[in-house]
Formats: sequence, C-alpha cells, structure tokens
Amino acid sequence: MSPPLNVAILTFPRSQVLDVTGPAMVFDAGNDAVGRPHYQVRIVSAGGGLIQTSSAVALMSESIADLPAHSVDTLLIAGGDACGLQALTTDETVRHWVVEASQGARRYGSICTGTFVLAHFGLLDGRRVATHWSACSTLARGFPEAVVDTHALFVNDGRLWTSAGVTTGIDMS
Repeated sequence: MSPPLNVAILTFPRSQVLDVTGPAMVFDAGNDAVGRPHYQVRIVSAGGGLIQTSSAVALMSESIADLPAHSVDTLLIAGGDACGLQALTTDETVRHWVVEASQGARRYGSICTGTFVLAHFGLLDGRRVATHWSACSTLARGFPEAVVDTHALFVNDGRLWTSAGVTTGIDMS
C-alpha cells in the first residue's frame, strides 16, 4: 500500500475556520470511502502552533518548516480577513514554501480570499480563477494578469483550483 498523500491546508491568524475545516472533512470522508488513509490532512501555518481564526476558534497547526514543500500532493490556501492575508503575503518564508509546494504539487488552490495569496506570489498569471464575490473587483484590479470569473462557484484551470467562498471550498474539495 502506498503512503497517504499530503494535503496541506495553509492557515493563518484571522483565517476563516470553515476554509480549513470544510476541505479537511472532505478529504477525511475520502479516506472513509476507500477504507484506508489515502490522504493525510496537514493543517500548516508559518510558525505552527495554535492559530486563532476570525471566529475565535483556535486550530492546531504544524509549521511549514516541518513539512517539506516537495512532499505536498495538494495545497490549499485558506481565506480570511485582509490583515491576516496581508501578513501572510509579506512573509518571505511562506512565499518560498507556497511557490515551491505549488510547483511540485499535483494540484493547488485556494478557498475564498485565499486567492489573494496565490496572486501575490505570482501563481495566478494567465489563469482563470474564482474568489469571494465581494473581492472579485479588487482581485481583478490588483492582479490584472489573473482572469477573474465573477460568476463561478469554483474554477479548475489545469492543476489550479479556486473557490468563490467558504462553503464552495467544500464543494471544490
């Protein structure tokens, strides 16, 4: 039997709890469906430890330093509030890890406003994407290289998957 595939879900302070837990539950259900641990969900953050989400629910995470980027099969970036996203996009260690993981992953993507992280790191250029309806115009203005689909619930463009909102991240996963 082959080892489980690493599904890394990147979270950060003030992220949306359902952006993390919704997809995590989908991959866990996939394990139940096949009757074995096909996926290993890894909730990761810049430094590891407890991460307080925007709803005050704390999530335990492991540091990205403890998960080699090349070992990631699926990478998902959670969305969250603007301050949390800004802090994440200015962290050079996170940038390096996300870019390396996305280049080697079978698939990568984002939930809701996590799309901004991928955009800041240059991973959406020339790609069709979805994000939360309230952020579509901001994403399109700030990152004109990305093709923002304002009507899609989620978009698959090659190895890239993006969803429009919290619960559509569950559908996408």
